[in-house]
Formats: sequence, structure tokens, C-alpha cells
Amino acid sequence: MRVVWTDECNFSTAGFSHRPWVTGRPEEEFHPDCIDEVWQSGRKSVMVWGAFCGEMKSQLDIVPPGTTMNSKKYRDNVMIPYLVPFWHQTCEEYGWTKVVEDNSPGHQGYAKSYRALNGIDYILWPPQSPDLNLIEAFWAEIETELGQIYEWALDEDTLIMMLRVAWADITPERHLQLIRSMRRRLEAVIAAGGNATLY
Repeated sequence: MRVVWTDECNFSTAGFSHRPWVTGRPEEEFHPDCIDEVWQSGRKSVMVWGAFCGEMKSQLDIVPPGTTMNSKKYRDNVMIPYLVPFWHQTCEEYGWTKVVEDNSPGHQGYAKSYRALNGIDYILWPPQSPDLNLIEAFWAEIETELGQIYEWALDEDTLIMMLRVAWADITPERHLQLIRSMRRRLEAVIAAGGNATLY
């Protein structure tokens, strides 16, 4: 309850990761009913950042298009306007909270200095650990929901609108479900020797 789970994620106008599985006979492999269309023309991507802690959720940060997320851009586009204010809010609500970031290279350098300047208490975290960073479940659920409803987005503005609506729809109850799953996630990773799990 006193951990601020944070992460960035890329979404594309060309489609979402949700894909239906189709079973068929070998001779039906290329039948039109067994092939999913792919929208590629004018493909654009949108990077977002979000966080949650307990029953609280940050604003969804839309990272400016074309931004390479180095440590300076992460500090200027995520930490200053979104992460640090949200962290202060969670500390006021829950007492002292700790922040989880994925320890990518973009979270070092300027970001590390700004973290120290603000006294942010963070948990050392291995990069690329989606089994354990609870916010990864949000991104997967948003991908699935948008894939089932829309398949693809007309343009970046439409995609951003879709993402904001999907983010707003995530309920505090879902936060608590994920938090309660943490022990099971840890046990699954330990049982798998650090390899992939069902999470």
C-alpha cells in the first residue's frame, strides 16, 4: 500500500497487442477468415507514463512525440511535473512511501540527482521485471481493452483520448487486487528461479 508503482509504456495507432487466436485445419492457414488485418499506414506511437499507490492514481502523462527518454527528458517530462508531486500526495495520504522505477538507463544521471535533491525514497529494482512491477498489469489490460473495442486508432490524438479514458476507468478496487497479488507474484518468481511466470 505504501509503494508508488511507476512505468512508461508505448502504444501504437497501428493496433494493440490483443490478438484473437484462430484454430483451423492446415489447408485453412491462409483463408481470409483465419487472417487478422494489420493497419500499418501512417503508423504513430505514443509514450505514456503513469503511477499508482494504494487506492491513488496519478495523472496519465503523455510524453511529447519524438522524445527520446534520456535521464534529462525523464526528469523534465515525468519527474518534475508528475512523479514528485504524486509522491508527495501519497506520502500525505499513507505516510512515507517508496517509489519503484524500472532502473533503465534513462532513470539515471539527471534523474538520479533530482531524486536525491527531493529526498525520494526508492526501491532498488531490476530492469525488465514485468512479473513484479504491478503497473505493468495496467498497460496489458489497456492494450487488451482497446484491442477488443477499437483494434487500431485513426491518429495520435484519437489514441491519446482512448488511453486517457482507459486510464480513468481503472478503479481503486483493481489497485487493491494487484497489491494483494504481490505475495503470489514473489512466490511464483522464486519458484521459477527468476524465469518467466504466469504473471
